[in-house]
Amino acid sequence: MSSPVQLLKQSFDELSRTNKRIAKYVMENPQAASEANIEDLAEVTETSTASVSRLVKTLGYGNFREFTLALAYTQLRPQNLPIFKDIDANDSLGTIADKIFNSSQRAIQDTRAGIDEDEFARAVLRIIHCRRLGLFGLGGSSVAALDGYHKFLRTSIDCFYYPDFDVQLMEAVKLGEEDCAIVVSHSGKNRQTLKVAETLKKRKVPVIGITSYPDSPLALHSDITFISSSDESNYRSEGMYSLLAQLAIVDTLFMMATVRMGPATEDAIRNVQNIIESTRT
Repeated sequence: MSSPVQLLKQSFDELSRTNKRIAKYVMENPQAASEANIEDLAEVTETSTASVSRLVKTLGYGNFREFTLALAYTQLRPQNLPIFKDIDANDSLGTIADKIFNSSQRAIQDTRAGIDEDEFARAVLRIIHCRRLGLFGLGGSSVAALDGYHKFLRTSIDCFYYPDFDVQLMEAVKLGEEDCAIVVSHSGKNRQTLKVAETLKKRKVPVIGITSYPDSPLALHSDITFISSSDESNYRSEGMYSLLAQLAIVDTLFMMATVRMGPATEDAIRNVQNIIESTRT
């Protein structure tokens, strides 16, 4: 299960104004919130104990005590687990490698924990029934978009990807309701990517967004949103671990679509494999 802070971030946009006040305080002051009782938290957020109780139950916790214990545990992890310690100049190469690999694993595990099966089902249905599948992403996110294109190209799905922004924009305006778009952006705020997403929405194209921030503009423009989680730490680029999670999401969508499409796409994959094999010595 995702941490309390991650759950609050993921559901923030859907919360009431009162619950947003509580959530904002907890996200900004997790240590203080983990040590507070329900009356203290209600007082400092100028809400009520009933509101606090309803919020924690909405997140999936049985009671306030269970919520604060989970919050306290996440505050202890940075001191007790090597994965969360900053890389030190005196760290051995093996220690640095352990921290990087563990952080990568956690980003993928947290991402999976935050995605419901229903979301995968909705996205896969859009993909396998679309006329054309467009993949869009710029900068670091172009890696995930290109990887997705390279995978879906092996299937019977008519797909495309172009690294140039202007070409992406021109392709976006050619899509319609019968098509589908996968748009990737770590921040969800890249202006050019948002221009593509806005164009797709105007064309009524179903958009599957992949981003690290549930309250980002890209998430708001998407019909289905997948959040690529990455633990915050000051010893590495958050975007690098988010990219690994994005790749895992794209790979999962590809495998699910392939399985659901059955024999037709199996033949396409086999034909692609055979032609590639023929070029190898």
